[in-house]
Amino acid sequence: MDNAVNILKKVEQDQHISSYDIAEELATTVLTHLIKGWDWKDIIHYELLPPGKAINSDLYCQQLMKLKQELEKKRLELSIERVWFFTMIMPDHTHFSHSANIERVIALLGVFALCNASILQGTIDTNKLQNILNENVKSKDFGTLYYAFKGLKQLNVKISITCEDFKNAKYDLNNIEQVFYLTNAATLSLCQNSLNPDVLQAATRVLDKKDVTLAELYYAVHTLKALGKGTIYDKEDGLKNLVELLKKDETPANYGYVFLMCEHMGCESWTAERAESLILQADESDGKALHWEGGLPVTATILGTLFRSFKTLKKPAPFTEEQKLKFGEYLLSRRSVNTAKGATLLLEAATVIADDQPTPISIKFKGKKHLTSESDTIEFSVSDLIGRPLKTLKPEEVIAQSGTRLADDVVVLSKQPLTQKPGEPTTYVLNLAKIKSQYGTYKIALSAGSKVTNVNIAVLGEIQVTNMEVGVGDIDGTTSPKTTTVIYPNKLGEKLHADHLQKVFLKFSLRDKANKPITVQQAFVRVGSSNSDEEIIFIAEPDNSKVYKVELNVGMISKHFGHVSGVYSVELYVGDAAAARPLLWSLADVDFNFAKDANAIGEYATTPSSKTPARVPLPEIKHTFREPEARPARLVSDVFACACAAPLLLLLALWAKLRVNLSNIPIALSTLIFHIALGGVLCLYAMFWVQMTMFETMRYLVPLAALIFLGGHRLLRTLANKGSRPHKE
Repeated sequence: MDNAVNILKKVEQDQHISSYDIAEELATTVLTHLIKGWDWKDIIHYELLPPGKAINSDLYCQQLMKLKQELEKKRLELSIERVWFFTMIMPDHTHFSHSANIERVIALLGVFALCNASILQGTIDTNKLQNILNENVKSKDFGTLYYAFKGLKQLNVKISITCEDFKNAKYDLNNIEQVFYLTNAATLSLCQNSLNPDVLQAATRVLDKKDVTLAELYYAVHTLKALGKGTIYDKEDGLKNLVELLKKDETPANYGYVFLMCEHMGCESWTAERAESLILQADESDGKALHWEGGLPVTATILGTLFRSFKTLKKPAPFTEEQKLKFGEYLLSRRSVNTAKGATLLLEAATVIADDQPTPISIKFKGKKHLTSESDTIEFSVSDLIGRPLKTLKPEEVIAQSGTRLADDVVVLSKQPLTQKPGEPTTYVLNLAKIKSQYGTYKIALSAGSKVTNVNIAVLGEIQVTNMEVGVGDIDGTTSPKTTTVIYPNKLGEKLHADHLQKVFLKFSLRDKANKPITVQQAFVRVGSSNSDEEIIFIAEPDNSKVYKVELNVGMISKHFGHVSGVYSVELYVGDAAAARPLLWSLADVDFNFAKDANAIGEYATTPSSKTPARVPLPEIKHTFREPEARPARLVSDVFACACAAPLLLLLALWAKLRVNLSNIPIALSTLIFHIALGGVLCLYAMFWVQMTMFETMRYLVPLAALIFLGGHRLLRTLANKGSRPHKE
């Protein structure tokens, strides 16, 4: 319901608006039969469905196009207060109108979106692909040779090569893929008799394998086929084995191998049964392109086998027009291939789609996309996917349905036929002499039969700057600015002066060659210094009367220039997609005084507290480590050292006084542990003074202290027990 309301609003704003513009602005389908109220004056258009004719998207598109054309004829007679009433008879003899749910009406028009999306915007360049294939004919790689020969054969190009290359070829019999490429390349170049007979061993080894894959089986079977020995006598059993292998891994790539072998075995009917479900498995990209997992190799293989299989069965291919269009879009996205394999696969897939009727239509520019004062025609190429003429399209069916100027939505042409260029059946010429003097960008709705697409065409023209006024005034508007008129391309003769309490004012208009006011995509005013790279860019915006105005607040822009006063240049830049050439105008020089104490441009700014230039490089910052403190007196150092060594000296003194009684030392493990740990502590004490830190010392001291405690406790208990024995006795 919202779509209908929005459409009505557009028509109320402009009763001459084109239906194509409504669709473009509202991003919805086209409803040329707008509904408002309940009254109607007369039937605009009606047409009965012939008996036995099926309703499809093409029929809907044709009806909607006819309705639009009739509405455009009577648009001047109708006013916005009148009603546009639309009733469509459905297959079940029911109908819906303005009394029906509006969502149903808009849903119907979703079919019209297919018309706009049913034309391709490019073709596959077969000449480019042929050049890629020719460059790889002399390759030493068998895979590259195979695809180069296969692609050239599809293009009916004669292959010239000596069979000695195959006779002396070196290959690995354990690599069935390499043997496949070798044998099939030799067959395509009619050199299969030059091959060594041992190539058969590679294929027979694969057929005897128990864990063979579908890819290996395909290479082996087609290797034998290339050598004239690939006949399969029991097709039912062979198909059964293929299906069993396929069940292990049902990927699109494996389906492609099975379809290829079914072509060889003659079981295309099995392929036809699986075609529809496999098509539904195709991945969709951005709602525009279809492809299978595996990219171009898998997509090209499946497309080729399906189209060929259904052609063998004399049945129509299982693809809808929309699906063929989306597969064509995917192939167009792969036009940048640069290998023989990619070129051959792309050519094969594009050819089978182009050969199937109805084929997707491609409309693209041929040459320039713009008009100039010297030219008044645009050429379009209307062809199939690979650039061939369309068999079912008549030259009079290529029509420019409408043309609208994007700047003001004015319709400039309607139902203008294109002319087929003599000697070039795919080239159609659109004569736009009526609008070549009208600067701007135009949207042209081109139709080829029932298919429609929109293209944008630019009418290039010279941009003229007129009524340029430059002046300086107060920010608060207490005094009116004094303006001076400047004529392009002259520069203002006098220098303007402005301080931080004023603004610089610019006002100008842009006109085309016919002296009509226009607006452009880009209009900038640059303020910059001639002595540095500092600059500010201002965007010039037009008002309702298409007059551009720019105000430069001097106080606001001063910080961008570092408050450096001086003379700055003001330049105007104008550009547009429909402009024959951009415009650069050095307009004036302005002497800015940004503040009371600001310096002249090129001089150093100073502060009241310091005479050091603020814009010179600052002194280099050098890091200085703290000066070491003075060492204490020698006497203090000696006393501290003696205090630290006192425990050790006391221990040695006591040992000397008590003497060492080795005979009383008990022979036990605790004794050994105690003395070794004690010696380790003494060594650790020495290391602490030499090189170890306190934390490193504590790390080793803790376990040694534990050993001393345990070993010493055990040793003292042993000595105590030994000393108490004589008294007991």
